[in-house]
Amino acid sequence: SLYLVQKFKTPDHWYPSDLQKRARVDEYLSWQHANIRAKGSKLFLTKVLLPLLTGQPLPPEKLEFATEELNVALKQFEEKFLQDKLFIAGSEISLADLVALVELMQPVCAGYDLFEER
Repeated sequence: SLYLVQKFKTPDHWYPSDLQKRARVDEYLSWQHANIRAKGSKLFLTKVLLPLLTGQPLPPEKLEFATEELNVALKQFEEKFLQDKLFIAGSEISLADLVALVELMQPVCAGYDLFEER
């Protein structure tokens, strides 16, 4: 994604030239792999793929644990990155927001409404 932003000279808001905003985008892109992506994928695997592949019903405690882990990551995301802003790096959408949306949709596709009460 960084390659595409730089190759096609996209508008500045996607990967800001302002160093502080760019650092914020980079920080989120690094953080999300072990947090939003990992926990969202785990919920999707636990709730959708494992029962589909094994043909076995899902143990409720496994789903509960995966949901708890995702909720911790979502709380960190809200407190550290979003705070009271609409976008991660300030007042305009960036590559970080696009990546966040893609990763957040995986648990949503598994039937988990992570936007409720957020």
